[in-house]
Amino acid sequence: MTRGIALVFAALYAAALFACNAPATAIDPDAATPEPDAPAPVERPPLDVHGLGVQGFMLRYGNDVVMTAPLFTRQSAFEVTFNVALAADTAAIDAGLAGEPLAQLSAIVSGHAHYDHFMDVPHILTQAPAATAYTNLTGRHVLAALAPDRPSCTNTAPAPALPRDRVVAMDDPLASHVDYTNCPAQRPAGAPLEGTWLYVPNSNVRLMAFCSQHPAQIGPYHFGEGSIDQDQCVLPSAASGWLEGQTLAFVIDFLDANKQPAFRVFYQDAPTNPPIGHLTSTVLAEKRVDLALLCVGSADAVEDHPTTILNHLQPRFALSGHWEDFFQAIDAPPKPIPLLDLDGYMQRAEAALPGRHTLVEPGARFMVPSEP
Repeated sequence: MTRGIALVFAALYAAALFACNAPATAIDPDAATPEPDAPAPVERPPLDVHGLGVQGFMLRYGNDVVMTAPLFTRQSAFEVTFNVALAADTAAIDAGLAGEPLAQLSAIVSGHAHYDHFMDVPHILTQAPAATAYTNLTGRHVLAALAPDRPSCTNTAPAPALPRDRVVAMDDPLASHVDYTNCPAQRPAGAPLEGTWLYVPNSNVRLMAFCSQHPAQIGPYHFGEGSIDQDQCVLPSAASGWLEGQTLAFVIDFLDANKQPAFRVFYQDAPTNPPIGHLTSTVLAEKRVDLALLCVGSADAVEDHPTTILNHLQPRFALSGHWEDFFQAIDAPPKPIPLLDLDGYMQRAEAALPGRHTLVEPGARFMVPSEP
């Protein structure tokens, strides 16, 4: 995992360069010369991907920007274990997102509400005025503590307030966008089995969630298990209070002028055993996954990860995050999560997707070519 290296990935139709930790450079893929009377092929922009650390990614396709929730706030393993009070490190968040296109950000995606995925989201929303968080019901109930209207609360809402419509629960059974085909036992009463697309307002982006699952982190120990089922009046005081809720995986589609998917991203923030957390055949048949964003954390608790998900998706490219030890200081050189078999993960990933997968270091940047 050396900084400043260039990794060459063999694409299905072309050769492309992913430049790590360097200014992103688009590489025009080789293409056959069209016949004289043939229409010119439609040029599609590359996807600009910036690794923010843990499982955070900034995705930019043309003028559309989507973020998967990052973590800049840090606390030691000792402090987390003993429930020491923890608040979002706003200075670290602002420093980590300096120079990012927050004014264009329309969606922040989080598949569950553990602190390492969701704690920094409220502050990011204050810095990205056009963005909405798309998460689960637990995440929405937690952030209700910041809503301007809190009829059941006696304390004063902290400033700045966060309007309720800026947090969308994909698994709300009254307005569900989750596909439960592969795990029907998780479907709540009143929700349909099949998922539906959610079109992000004022953008060319649509989302669909897929029921997933979070494995135990250390042996049988499952940190932050459970859900929060009522609107909260205060944010959790310790990391352990940020419960996961219903874990979700996402498809993020960047759309063309005809509202058809031009670039497709699969995102998971927890690895799962199949078929939970996998896509349906209908979605896969509609458009191939161009980029899979995979989670390394807890990989040892899932059989043959990431082989099964890569074999299932057959993406053109894949990037893996959430491998680094986030219990150390934010400015410390990244090192793997203790006891994680990172070498084994990388060997399996390379065998499943030769030459088209890499591990993401915080700050790494990639230009992922569109399919011709």
